[in-house]
Amino acid sequence: MVAACKKDGAIRLCIDPVHLNKALLRPHHPMKTIEQVVADMPGAKVFSILDARCGFWQVPLSEESLRLTTFMTPVGRYAFLRMPYGISTGSEVFQRCMEQLFEGQPCAIVVDDILVWGSTTEEHDLRLRQVMDRIRTVNLKLNPDKCRFRVSEVSYVGHLLTDQGIKPDPTKTDAVSSMPTPADKHDVQKFLGMTNYLSKFIPGYSEITAPLRQLLLQDVEWSWQEHHMAAFTRLKKLLTSPPILQYFDVHQPVVVSADVSQHGLGAVCLQDNKPVAFASRALTETESRYAQIEKELLALVYACQKFHDYIYGHPVTIETDHQPLITILKKPLHLASARLQRMMLKLQRYNLNVVYKRGKELYLADALSRAHLPSTDGADTSEDYDVMTVEALSSRRIEELRQETRADHLCRRLSEIIAVGWPDSSKKLPHDLRQFYAIRDELTVDNGLLLRGQRFVIPHSLQRYYIRQLHQGHPGLEATKRRARETMFWPSMYQDIEHEISRCAPCNALRPHQTKEPLQLHDIPDLPWALTAADVFEWGGKEHLVLVDSYSSWFEIDQLPNMTSATIITRLKRHFSTHGAPQQLMTDNATYFTSREFQEFAYTWDFCHVTSSPHYPQSNGLAERAVRSAKHLLEKCARDGTDVYAALLNLRNMPRDGLPSPAQRLLSRRTKSLIPMTKAMYVPKAGQTVRIQTDRGYDKLGTVIGRALQPNSYQVQAGDATYIRNRRHLLHTPEQYTPPTATEVPLNTNSEPLPEPQPNVNQPQTEQVQEAPVVVTRSGRISKPNILYKDYTT
Repeated sequence: MVAACKKDGAIRLCIDPVHLNKALLRPHHPMKTIEQVVADMPGAKVFSILDARCGFWQVPLSEESLRLTTFMTPVGRYAFLRMPYGISTGSEVFQRCMEQLFEGQPCAIVVDDILVWGSTTEEHDLRLRQVMDRIRTVNLKLNPDKCRFRVSEVSYVGHLLTDQGIKPDPTKTDAVSSMPTPADKHDVQKFLGMTNYLSKFIPGYSEITAPLRQLLLQDVEWSWQEHHMAAFTRLKKLLTSPPILQYFDVHQPVVVSADVSQHGLGAVCLQDNKPVAFASRALTETESRYAQIEKELLALVYACQKFHDYIYGHPVTIETDHQPLITILKKPLHLASARLQRMMLKLQRYNLNVVYKRGKELYLADALSRAHLPSTDGADTSEDYDVMTVEALSSRRIEELRQETRADHLCRRLSEIIAVGWPDSSKKLPHDLRQFYAIRDELTVDNGLLLRGQRFVIPHSLQRYYIRQLHQGHPGLEATKRRARETMFWPSMYQDIEHEISRCAPCNALRPHQTKEPLQLHDIPDLPWALTAADVFEWGGKEHLVLVDSYSSWFEIDQLPNMTSATIITRLKRHFSTHGAPQQLMTDNATYFTSREFQEFAYTWDFCHVTSSPHYPQSNGLAERAVRSAKHLLEKCARDGTDVYAALLNLRNMPRDGLPSPAQRLLSRRTKSLIPMTKAMYVPKAGQTVRIQTDRGYDKLGTVIGRALQPNSYQVQAGDATYIRNRRHLLHTPEQYTPPTATEVPLNTNSEPLPEPQPNVNQPQTEQVQEAPVVVTRSGRISKPNILYKDYTT
């Protein structure tokens, strides 16, 4: 939504329905020709023109249509109940509605005006009363400032309807007939360029222009004579009369060319490549200071207003030699500067298709803009209005910004480029100005201030100051960026804001906690008791030590009489003497684990001691989970009077989620508990019986003897051979497998036994390591030991 304030103080709400216009279909309502209108008014002497006030707003919308006009405002969403300005089909819909309302009435609908006539004053007044009664009946509102009553002459579609008959409208040819006499060879070149574009419609063109072309020869000095003036006058007369000057045809497509020079505007209305009307005027003193893109858009506005009678209610192609203008007209209205918005709002009533045409091909409009009429008529219209804006800064701040903009070298050069126009390539710009090229169609200069749309371009000297102003109250990085995005601009604004705020001491001191890092898993140990973790916890008013094996989830609990390193080392030695010294022990950073005595213990018993991150116990997740299990065990046993050690014995023989019990994973056997079992269940097992998949199915029986180096793969002994197979090719079976008595042969990965290897006397013999048992579930999938836990170490 854009709120516009008209010169009479009225407010108009405008929208820019770009996307809606793309979906609307033109109704193709036929317009009356001048011949049809004149045929209905023989002998007309007296005329009246009635203008509908805010015509579009007098056309109500259906419920389905009004929802399509929904637009955003600072206080919510609204929709138009009446047809809004900016709708591409609005003019034709309005024309059709007007003709339907006044069908059978003694009047003609002239675009958006109601024309009433009469051969006498009495006849005219009678018809006018009849039309006025109909206006009252349909509740149509009129604009009294634009109504004209009982006049003897009115203008209609390039013609004057007078009490003397129809006359051509001289205003459509004034731009050519009043064209000033050429003052040098360059002026002659421009004039001949325009006439040459229409030369195919001028009989004897070469003969007529011969005197003028003589002036362009290099060896001829400039001298304007009578025969030159005669040729110049004759060409102007030919351009402003048939057959070159085309009579307007409402059924033919319309093309409008518009251009601007340093001091003037030029425009021409064309049908079938023939001119229908010419227009030109000088720029006012204020307009001459506009940026180049503002001047180019001003030329389009001037052309549309000048040829309003020809283009209103028609789809029109309008040609310009300023390509960035096409880009900015496609952008949302609120992104443009206030001056551009004012001109874009004036174009909303027309159905325009703006196309780019190279300047050297825009002969007519270019020549008219350079040889413009001295008059500035039409520069100010009664329909002009200003976009309502709120100043972002106080008057003192604006003056300070203006002074710093003028003093800034980069801003001065940028202002000059905006005033004279941008080149067709960024490579033609100085290196420091290339960063503005992508947004060149949004940059304007207004009273010494640089703007990008509605935002001020801040010079370098004030950038840090305004960052501090934006960051008052320390709203945070993203909030500061959002505020900056709607009020100011410079190319490196976001990077500078990040740089400044990252050094804000109050913000850094009160910064929230870092987000949690993604959980990481420790590497799966290959052997039981290879990776262990220990921790101390308090329960029942007493301290306890817990030691857990990552491979089997077997944990030990010891009550501690004190918290010294010597006491903890003694408890650990007892467990290490039973199960062996681990490869790695993880603890926290408590003093009893980080003392010199404990470090000597780790060195003597040859294990790697790893500590978790300080103040971050989650990094030793294995021990933390074991502490939780130990506390639950002690608490539950205390509540029901159960023997803790009997409960611990039972838990160590308890299978875990499809995995064997901790005792089976650590000791390769079940331990004798309070639950009776057969003797066979106590027999140690090095592996589980599986069947290996072959081309004939699962027809090979074997036993898992260990893991392979390949991922998710295992060593399986079957008969006299040892195979490596992925777990998807192994099926668990309750069958009994009897290993062969012969000596085990080397590993074979190709399903066939390998020949017995010959001993190499040059290589030292390595000790064979017996791998821990690997379990295959009933589904045929080999399960990994329950050793997955969260790793928070840095």
